[in-house]
Amino acid sequence: MKYFGTDGIRGKFGTGLICEEFFRRLANAIELFAIKKHNRKDLSTCVGRDTRKSGIVLQKAFIGGFSKDVKVFDCGILPTPAIAKMTQYTKSDIGIAITASHNPASDNGIKFFNARGEKFTVTEEEELEQILKNITNIAPQRPQVIEFHGEANQNYCNQYKNFLPAGALSKTVIALDSANGATYEVAKEIFEHFGAQVIQIGNHPNGENINDACGTEHPETLTTLMRQTPAVIGIAHDGDGDRVVIFDEVGEKINGDILLGIVASHLQTTNALPNRSMVTTIQSNLGLDKHLQAAGINVLRCDVGDRNVYQMMVRNNCYFGGENSGHLIFRKISPIGDGIAAALLVLDIVTRNNIRLSELKTKIALFPQKSFNVSVNTKTPLSDIKGLNEDIEKIDSKLPPPHRVLVRYSGTESKLRVLVEAPDQEVVNDAWKDLKKSIIDRMKDNGISASIL
Repeated sequence: MKYFGTDGIRGKFGTGLICEEFFRRLANAIELFAIKKHNRKDLSTCVGRDTRKSGIVLQKAFIGGFSKDVKVFDCGILPTPAIAKMTQYTKSDIGIAITASHNPASDNGIKFFNARGEKFTVTEEEELEQILKNITNIAPQRPQVIEFHGEANQNYCNQYKNFLPAGALSKTVIALDSANGATYEVAKEIFEHFGAQVIQIGNHPNGENINDACGTEHPETLTTLMRQTPAVIGIAHDGDGDRVVIFDEVGEKINGDILLGIVASHLQTTNALPNRSMVTTIQSNLGLDKHLQAAGINVLRCDVGDRNVYQMMVRNNCYFGGENSGHLIFRKISPIGDGIAAALLVLDIVTRNNIRLSELKTKIALFPQKSFNVSVNTKTPLSDIKGLNEDIEKIDSKLPPPHRVLVRYSGTESKLRVLVEAPDQEVVNDAWKDLKKSIIDRMKDNGISASIL
Protein backbone atom coordinates (compact mmCIF):
# COMPACT_ATOMS: atom_id res chain seq x y z
CA MET A 1 0.00 0.00 0.00
CA LYS A 2 1.05 3.59 -0.55
CA TYR A 3 0.39 5.03 2.91
CA PHE A 4 -0.12 2.28 5.48
CA GLY A 5 2.50 0.14 7.20
CA THR A 6 1.86 -2.75 9.59
CA ASP A 7 0.50 -0.40 12.26
CA GLY A 8 -1.16 2.65 10.72
CA ILE A 9 0.75 5.50 9.08
CA ARG A 10 4.04 6.71 10.52
CA GLY A 11 6.94 8.96 9.58
CA LYS A 12 8.94 12.09 10.31
CA PHE A 13 6.80 15.08 11.29
CA GLY A 14 6.66 17.84 8.70
CA THR A 15 7.61 15.60 5.79
CA GLY A 16 5.71 13.30 3.46
CA LEU A 17 2.42 12.21 4.98
CA ILE A 18 2.92 13.50 8.52
CA CYS A 19 1.79 17.07 7.97
CA GLU A 20 -1.31 19.22 8.51
CA GLU A 21 -2.49 19.18 4.89
CA PHE A 22 -2.42 15.39 4.64
CA PHE A 23 -4.10 14.91 8.03
CA ARG A 24 -7.01 17.13 6.97
CA ARG A 25 -7.36 15.08 3.79
CA LEU A 26 -7.17 11.93 5.85
CA ALA A 27 -10.01 13.06 8.13
CA ASN A 28 -12.15 13.86 5.12
CA ALA A 29 -11.43 10.41 3.71
CA ILE A 30 -12.32 8.77 7.02
CA GLU A 31 -15.63 10.65 7.06
CA LEU A 32 -16.47 9.50 3.53
CA PHE A 33 -15.39 5.97 4.44
CA ALA A 34 -17.64 5.95 7.53
CA ILE A 35 -20.62 7.44 5.66
CA LYS A 36 -20.39 4.60 3.15
CA LYS A 37 -19.94 1.98 5.85
CA HIS A 38 -22.78 3.16 8.14
CA ASN A 39 -25.02 4.71 5.48
CA ARG A 40 -25.53 7.97 7.40
CA LYS A 41 -23.89 11.37 7.82
CA ASP A 42 -24.35 12.00 11.56
CA LEU A 43 -21.11 10.37 12.65
CA SER A 44 -19.02 10.47 15.80
CA THR A 45 -15.32 9.86 16.31
CA CYS A 46 -13.01 9.54 19.29
CA VAL A 47 -9.57 11.20 18.93
CA GLY A 48 -6.57 11.09 21.26
CA ARG A 49 -2.79 11.40 21.10
CA ASP A 50 0.48 10.75 22.87
CA THR A 51 2.70 13.48 24.36
CA ARG A 52 4.54 14.62 21.21
CA LYS A 53 4.45 18.37 20.59
CA SER A 54 3.65 17.68 16.94
CA GLY A 55 0.55 15.81 18.09
CA ILE A 56 -1.10 19.09 19.06
CA VAL A 57 -0.68 20.43 15.53
CA LEU A 58 -1.69 17.20 13.82
CA GLN A 59 -4.73 16.61 16.02
CA LYS A 60 -6.02 20.12 15.35
CA ALA A 61 -5.50 19.67 11.62
CA PHE A 62 -7.12 16.24 11.65
CA ILE A 63 -10.21 17.38 13.55
CA GLY A 64 -10.42 20.34 11.16
CA GLY A 65 -10.82 17.94 8.27
CA PHE A 66 -14.26 16.78 9.47
CA SER A 67 -17.51 18.45 8.42
CA LYS A 68 -20.10 19.97 10.75
CA ASP A 69 -22.01 16.66 10.68
CA VAL A 70 -19.31 14.91 12.72
CA LYS A 71 -19.21 14.86 16.53
CA VAL A 72 -15.62 14.64 17.81
CA PHE A 73 -14.74 13.43 21.31
CA ASP A 74 -11.35 15.03 21.99
CA CYS A 75 -9.66 12.75 24.56
CA GLY A 76 -6.39 14.70 24.73
CA ILE A 77 -3.34 12.72 25.90
CA LEU A 78 -4.34 9.10 26.37
CA PRO A 79 -2.73 5.66 25.83
CA THR A 80 -3.64 4.05 22.53
CA PRO A 81 -5.50 1.11 24.18
CA ALA A 82 -7.52 3.66 26.16
CA ILE A 83 -8.53 5.38 22.91
CA ALA A 84 -9.73 2.02 21.58
CA LYS A 85 -11.79 1.60 24.76
CA MET A 86 -13.15 5.14 24.59
CA THR A 87 -14.27 4.48 21.03
CA GLN A 88 -16.47 1.73 22.43
CA TYR A 89 -17.53 3.74 25.49
CA THR A 90 -18.65 6.81 23.50
CA LYS A 91 -20.26 4.57 20.86
CA SER A 92 -18.20 6.32 18.21
CA ASP A 93 -18.07 5.09 14.64
CA ILE A 94 -14.30 5.56 14.34
CA GLY A 95 -11.40 5.83 16.82
CA ILE A 96 -8.17 7.71 16.13
CA ALA A 97 -4.82 7.60 17.95
CA ILE A 98 -2.26 10.18 16.83
CA THR A 99 1.03 8.58 17.79
CA ALA A 100 4.28 7.11 16.51
CA SER A 101 4.43 4.60 19.36
CA HIS A 102 8.05 3.75 20.27
CA ASN A 103 9.57 6.00 17.56
CA PRO A 104 11.52 9.16 18.53
CA ALA A 105 9.83 12.51 19.14
CA SER A 106 10.73 13.69 15.65
CA ASP A 107 8.24 11.15 14.24
CA ASN A 108 4.47 10.95 14.46
CA GLY A 109 1.68 8.93 12.94
CA ILE A 110 -1.89 7.72 13.21
CA LYS A 111 -3.79 4.52 14.03
CA PHE A 112 -7.43 3.75 13.23
CA PHE A 113 -10.09 1.73 15.10
CA ASN A 114 -13.57 0.62 14.19
CA ALA A 115 -16.60 0.97 16.49
CA ARG A 116 -15.52 -2.16 18.40
CA GLY A 117 -12.09 -0.71 19.11
CA GLU A 118 -10.41 -3.08 16.65
CA LYS A 119 -7.65 -1.91 14.33
CA PHE A 120 -8.58 -1.45 10.69
CA THR A 121 -8.12 -4.50 8.50
CA VAL A 122 -5.87 -4.39 5.44
CA THR A 123 -9.00 -4.35 3.28
CA GLU A 124 -10.32 -1.29 5.11
CA GLU A 125 -6.97 0.47 4.77
CA GLU A 126 -6.95 -0.25 1.04
CA GLU A 127 -10.46 1.17 0.73
CA LEU A 128 -9.38 4.28 2.63
CA GLU A 129 -6.41 4.74 0.33
CA GLN A 130 -8.68 4.57 -2.71
CA ILE A 131 -10.86 7.35 -1.26
CA LEU A 132 -7.75 9.45 -0.49
CA LYS A 133 -6.69 9.37 -4.13
CA ASN A 134 -9.63 11.58 -5.06
CA ILE A 135 -9.22 14.15 -2.26
CA THR A 136 -7.17 17.28 -2.80
CA ASN A 137 -6.54 20.07 -0.29
CA ILE A 138 -9.21 20.49 2.39
CA ALA A 139 -9.94 23.85 3.98
CA PRO A 140 -10.36 23.71 7.79
CA GLN A 141 -13.92 22.70 8.76
CA ARG A 142 -15.96 23.17 11.95
CA PRO A 143 -17.10 19.82 13.38
CA GLN A 144 -18.80 19.48 16.77
CA VAL A 145 -15.95 19.09 19.27
CA ILE A 146 -16.57 17.78 22.80
CA GLU A 147 -13.61 18.09 25.19
CA PHE A 148 -13.38 14.70 26.83
CA HIS A 149 -9.92 14.79 28.44
CA GLY A 150 -10.71 14.22 32.11
CA GLU A 151 -13.58 11.81 31.61
CA ALA A 152 -11.63 9.66 29.16
CA ASN A 153 -8.64 9.49 31.51
CA GLN A 154 -10.75 8.57 34.55
CA ASN A 155 -12.93 6.12 32.67
CA TYR A 156 -9.88 4.18 31.53
CA CYS A 157 -8.48 4.04 35.07
CA ASN A 158 -11.83 2.95 36.48
CA GLN A 159 -12.00 -0.03 34.14
CA TYR A 160 -9.02 -1.55 35.94
CA LYS A 161 -9.99 -0.71 39.53
CA ASN A 162 -11.37 -4.24 40.07
CA PHE A 163 -8.68 -6.09 38.13
CA LEU A 164 -6.98 -7.24 41.36
CA PRO A 165 -8.29 -7.66 44.93
CA ALA A 166 -8.17 -4.51 47.06
CA GLY A 167 -4.72 -4.05 48.59
CA ALA A 168 -3.24 -6.81 46.43
CA LEU A 169 -0.05 -4.79 45.84
CA SER A 170 0.31 -3.29 49.31
CA LYS A 171 3.65 -5.04 49.81
CA THR A 172 4.93 -4.45 46.29
CA VAL A 173 7.44 -1.81 45.22
CA ILE A 174 7.26 -1.09 41.49
CA ALA A 175 9.82 0.72 39.35
CA LEU A 176 7.85 2.33 36.53
CA ASP A 177 9.20 3.92 33.33
CA SER A 178 6.46 5.72 31.42
CA ALA A 179 8.72 6.77 28.50
CA ASN A 180 7.56 10.41 28.92
CA GLY A 181 4.58 9.13 26.99
CA ALA A 182 0.85 8.63 27.18
CA THR A 183 0.84 6.43 30.32
CA TYR A 184 2.72 8.94 32.49
CA GLU A 185 -0.34 9.66 34.66
CA VAL A 186 -2.74 6.72 34.36
CA ALA A 187 -0.29 3.85 35.02
CA LYS A 188 0.85 5.18 38.39
CA GLU A 189 -2.72 5.89 39.45
CA ILE A 190 -3.84 2.36 38.61
CA PHE A 191 -0.93 0.61 40.36
CA GLU A 192 -1.25 2.78 43.45
CA HIS A 193 -4.97 2.02 43.63
CA PHE A 194 -4.02 -1.53 44.66
CA GLY A 195 -1.59 -0.28 47.30
CA ALA A 196 1.70 -0.46 45.41
CA GLN A 197 4.58 1.87 46.14
CA VAL A 198 5.55 3.27 42.73
CA ILE A 199 8.97 4.73 41.96
CA GLN A 200 8.45 6.43 38.62
CA ILE A 201 10.67 7.85 35.88
CA GLY A 202 9.81 9.01 32.38
CA ASN A 203 6.90 10.98 33.81
CA HIS A 204 7.85 14.52 32.82
CA PRO A 205 6.90 14.83 29.14
CA ASN A 206 7.78 18.13 27.49
CA GLY A 207 6.67 17.28 23.96
CA GLU A 208 10.18 16.47 22.79
CA ASN A 209 11.45 13.76 25.16
CA ILE A 210 9.07 10.86 24.48
CA ASN A 211 11.08 7.59 24.28
CA ASP A 212 14.29 9.60 24.77
CA ALA A 213 16.69 7.36 26.75
CA CYS A 214 13.66 5.82 28.48
CA GLY A 215 10.79 3.38 27.99
CA THR A 216 10.75 0.02 26.25
CA GLU A 217 13.46 1.02 23.76
CA HIS A 218 15.98 1.81 26.50
CA PRO A 219 15.76 -0.97 29.14
CA GLU A 220 19.12 0.04 30.60
CA THR A 221 17.49 3.10 32.19
CA LEU A 222 15.04 1.08 34.28
CA THR A 223 17.69 -1.52 35.10
CA THR A 224 19.84 1.23 36.64
CA LEU A 225 16.89 2.55 38.66
CA MET A 226 15.99 -0.89 39.99
CA ARG A 227 19.50 -1.54 41.21
CA GLN A 228 19.30 1.66 43.24
CA THR A 229 15.88 1.01 44.80
CA PRO A 230 13.98 -1.75 46.65
CA ALA A 231 11.70 -2.38 43.66
CA VAL A 232 10.79 -6.06 43.13
CA ILE A 233 9.46 -5.61 39.61
CA GLY A 234 10.14 -3.17 36.79
CA ILE A 235 7.55 -2.04 34.25
CA ALA A 236 8.46 -0.05 31.13
CA HIS A 237 5.95 1.22 28.58
CA ASP A 238 6.45 2.62 25.10
CA GLY A 239 5.29 6.07 24.01
CA ASP A 240 1.64 5.19 23.45
CA GLY A 241 1.27 2.48 26.09
CA ASP A 242 0.26 -0.51 23.99
CA ARG A 243 3.47 -2.40 24.86
CA VAL A 244 5.22 -3.41 28.06
CA VAL A 245 8.64 -4.71 29.03
CA ILE A 246 8.96 -6.44 32.42
CA PHE A 247 12.07 -6.60 34.64
CA ASP A 248 12.71 -9.07 37.46
CA GLU A 249 13.70 -8.12 41.00
CA VAL A 250 17.41 -7.85 40.14
CA GLY A 251 16.70 -5.46 37.28
CA GLU A 252 17.15 -7.90 34.42
CA LYS A 253 14.83 -7.52 31.43
CA ILE A 254 12.62 -10.57 30.89
CA ASN A 255 12.77 -11.79 27.32
CA GLY A 256 9.49 -11.12 25.51
CA ASP A 257 9.00 -14.77 24.55
CA ILE A 258 9.59 -15.89 28.12
CA LEU A 259 7.01 -13.34 29.24
CA LEU A 260 4.50 -14.79 26.75
CA GLY A 261 5.23 -18.25 28.12
CA ILE A 262 4.81 -17.17 31.75
CA VAL A 263 1.45 -15.56 31.02
CA ALA A 264 0.14 -18.42 28.84
CA SER A 265 1.10 -21.01 31.47
CA HIS A 266 -0.66 -19.01 34.19
CA LEU A 267 -3.80 -18.58 32.11
CA GLN A 268 -3.96 -22.30 31.49
CA THR A 269 -3.79 -23.07 35.21
CA THR A 270 -6.72 -20.69 35.75
CA ASN A 271 -8.71 -22.26 32.87
CA ALA A 272 -8.52 -19.06 30.81
CA LEU A 273 -7.16 -20.53 27.57
CA PRO A 274 -10.04 -21.69 25.34
CA ASN A 275 -8.95 -24.55 23.08
CA ARG A 276 -5.71 -24.67 25.13
CA SER A 277 -4.21 -22.36 22.49
CA MET A 278 -2.45 -19.01 22.24
CA VAL A 279 -1.25 -16.90 19.31
CA THR A 280 2.13 -15.36 18.60
CA THR A 281 4.04 -14.29 15.50
CA ILE A 282 6.72 -15.77 13.26
CA GLN A 283 9.21 -13.65 15.22
CA SER A 284 8.86 -15.65 18.46
CA ASN A 285 11.46 -18.17 19.60
CA LEU A 286 10.88 -21.88 18.86
CA GLY A 287 11.77 -22.59 22.48
CA LEU A 288 8.45 -20.98 23.45
CA ASP A 289 6.56 -23.53 21.34
CA LYS A 290 8.54 -26.41 22.85
CA HIS A 291 7.84 -25.28 26.42
CA LEU A 292 4.13 -24.63 25.92
CA GLN A 293 3.52 -27.76 23.86
CA ALA A 294 5.01 -29.81 26.71
CA ALA A 295 2.38 -28.20 28.94
CA GLY A 296 -0.40 -29.08 26.51
CA ILE A 297 -0.73 -25.59 24.99
CA ASN A 298 -0.96 -25.22 21.23
CA VAL A 299 0.97 -22.29 19.72
CA LEU A 300 -0.52 -20.65 16.62
CA ARG A 301 1.67 -18.33 14.54
CA CYS A 302 0.88 -15.40 12.27
CA ASP A 303 2.68 -12.54 10.52
CA VAL A 304 4.25 -9.76 12.59
CA GLY A 305 1.80 -7.13 13.92
CA ASP A 306 -0.60 -7.12 16.84
CA ARG A 307 -3.49 -6.67 14.39
CA ASN A 308 -2.57 -10.03 12.83
CA VAL A 309 -2.33 -11.60 16.28
CA TYR A 310 -5.81 -10.38 17.19
CA GLN A 311 -7.39 -11.53 13.94
CA MET A 312 -5.97 -15.03 14.37
CA MET A 313 -7.19 -15.04 17.98
CA VAL A 314 -10.72 -14.32 16.75
CA ARG A 315 -10.57 -16.98 14.03
CA ASN A 316 -9.39 -19.63 16.51
CA ASN A 317 -11.37 -18.51 19.59
CA CYS A 318 -8.21 -17.73 21.58
CA TYR A 319 -8.25 -15.53 24.68
CA PHE A 320 -4.54 -14.67 24.75
CA GLY A 321 -1.92 -13.75 22.17
CA GLY A 322 0.98 -11.41 21.70
CA GLU A 323 4.31 -10.42 20.24
CA ASN A 324 7.70 -10.72 21.90
CA SER A 325 8.10 -6.96 21.41
CA GLY A 326 5.68 -6.47 24.31
CA HIS A 327 2.24 -6.37 22.68
CA LEU A 328 0.10 -8.64 24.88
CA ILE A 329 -3.57 -8.97 23.93
CA PHE A 330 -6.25 -10.29 26.26
CA ARG A 331 -9.28 -10.58 24.06
CA LYS A 332 -11.89 -10.19 26.82
CA ILE A 333 -10.18 -6.99 27.98
CA SER A 334 -9.12 -5.24 24.78
CA PRO A 335 -8.87 -5.97 21.04
CA ILE A 336 -5.36 -4.45 20.95
CA GLY A 337 -2.20 -4.64 23.05
CA ASP A 338 -2.52 -2.93 26.43
CA GLY A 339 0.70 -2.46 28.42
CA ILE A 340 -1.06 -1.65 31.69
CA ALA A 341 -3.38 -4.69 31.51
CA ALA A 342 -0.37 -6.91 30.78
CA ALA A 343 1.57 -5.47 33.73
CA LEU A 344 -1.39 -6.01 36.06
CA LEU A 345 -1.63 -9.65 35.05
CA VAL A 346 2.09 -10.21 35.66
CA LEU A 347 1.73 -8.54 39.06
CA ASP A 348 -1.19 -10.88 39.80
CA ILE A 349 0.93 -13.92 38.88
CA VAL A 350 3.79 -12.84 41.14
CA THR A 351 1.68 -11.87 44.16
CA ARG A 352 -0.82 -14.72 43.91
CA ASN A 353 1.92 -17.36 43.77
CA ASN A 354 4.36 -15.52 46.05
CA ILE A 355 7.13 -16.21 43.54
CA ARG A 356 9.99 -14.14 42.17
CA LEU A 357 10.14 -13.32 38.48
CA SER A 358 13.78 -14.45 38.38
CA GLU A 359 12.56 -17.93 39.36
CA LEU A 360 9.64 -17.95 36.93
CA LYS A 361 11.76 -17.05 33.92
CA THR A 362 14.16 -19.99 34.42
CA LYS A 363 11.35 -22.43 33.68
CA ILE A 364 11.44 -21.53 29.96
CA ALA A 365 14.53 -22.30 27.86
CA LEU A 366 14.82 -20.47 24.55
CA PHE A 367 16.81 -21.52 21.49
CA PRO A 368 19.98 -19.55 20.69
CA GLN A 369 19.29 -16.75 18.22
CA LYS A 370 20.94 -13.63 16.85
CA SER A 371 19.46 -10.73 14.94
CA PHE A 372 20.49 -7.49 13.28
CA ASN A 373 18.84 -4.60 11.45
CA VAL A 374 19.89 -3.04 8.17
CA SER A 375 19.06 0.59 7.43
CA VAL A 376 17.90 0.97 3.81
CA ASN A 377 17.00 3.95 1.67
CA THR A 378 14.35 1.97 -0.21
CA LYS A 379 12.41 -1.21 0.52
CA THR A 380 13.24 -3.03 -2.69
CA PRO A 381 11.40 -6.38 -2.80
CA LEU A 382 13.84 -9.08 -1.69
CA SER A 383 12.99 -11.12 -4.79
CA ASP A 384 14.26 -8.21 -6.93
CA ILE A 385 17.68 -8.13 -5.25
CA LYS A 386 19.68 -10.37 -7.54
CA GLY A 387 21.38 -13.27 -5.76
CA LEU A 388 20.00 -12.52 -2.27
CA ASN A 389 17.31 -15.19 -2.05
CA GLU A 390 19.75 -17.79 -3.33
CA ASP A 391 22.25 -16.81 -0.60
CA ILE A 392 19.57 -17.00 2.08
CA GLU A 393 18.43 -20.44 0.91
CA LYS A 394 22.02 -21.70 0.91
CA ILE A 395 22.63 -20.46 4.47
CA ASP A 396 19.28 -21.86 5.59
CA SER A 397 20.06 -25.31 4.18
CA LYS A 398 23.16 -25.62 6.39
CA LEU A 399 21.26 -25.14 9.67
CA PRO A 400 20.15 -28.21 11.70
CA PRO A 401 16.44 -28.62 12.52
CA PRO A 402 14.52 -27.08 14.09
CA HIS A 403 15.72 -23.67 12.91
CA ARG A 404 14.56 -20.39 11.38
CA VAL A 405 16.02 -17.72 9.12
CA LEU A 406 13.79 -14.65 8.93
CA VAL A 407 14.57 -11.76 6.59
CA ARG A 408 11.80 -9.14 6.36
CA TYR A 409 11.29 -5.40 6.08
CA SER A 410 9.95 -3.49 9.06
CA GLY A 411 6.38 -2.33 8.58
CA THR A 412 6.98 0.96 10.37
CA GLU A 413 10.61 1.92 9.67
CA SER A 414 13.10 1.91 6.76
CA LYS A 415 14.83 -1.20 8.03
CA LEU A 416 15.43 -4.79 7.02
CA ARG A 417 15.14 -7.10 10.02
CA VAL A 418 17.14 -10.33 10.08
CA LEU A 419 16.98 -13.21 12.58
CA VAL A 420 18.73 -16.59 12.82
CA GLU A 421 17.67 -19.28 15.29
CA ALA A 422 18.84 -22.88 15.84
CA PRO A 423 19.61 -25.29 18.71
CA ASP A 424 23.38 -24.60 18.58
CA GLN A 425 24.88 -21.16 19.32
CA GLU A 426 28.01 -21.66 17.21
CA VAL A 427 25.93 -22.58 14.17
CA VAL A 428 23.77 -19.51 14.74
CA ASN A 429 26.85 -17.27 14.97
CA ASP A 430 28.25 -18.58 11.67
CA ALA A 431 24.95 -18.14 9.82
CA TRP A 432 24.55 -14.64 11.31
CA LYS A 433 27.99 -13.59 9.96
CA ASP A 434 27.28 -15.05 6.54
CA LEU A 435 23.91 -13.28 6.32
CA LYS A 436 25.41 -9.92 7.26
CA LYS A 437 28.03 -10.14 4.54
CA SER A 438 25.60 -11.44 1.93
CA ILE A 439 22.93 -8.79 2.50
CA ILE A 440 25.34 -5.85 2.41
CA ASP A 441 27.20 -7.22 -0.63
CA ARG A 442 24.05 -8.02 -2.60
CA MET A 443 22.44 -4.67 -1.86
CA LYS A 444 25.60 -2.86 -2.90
CA ASP A 445 25.74 -4.89 -6.12
CA ASN A 446 22.12 -3.89 -6.82
CA GLY A 447 22.70 -0.19 -6.17
CA ILE A 448 20.85 -0.09 -2.83
CA SER A 449 22.21 2.09 -0.03
CA ALA A 450 22.32 -0.03 3.15
CA SER A 451 24.19 -0.14 6.44
CA ILE A 452 24.19 -2.42 9.48
CA LEU A 453 22.67 -0.78 12.57
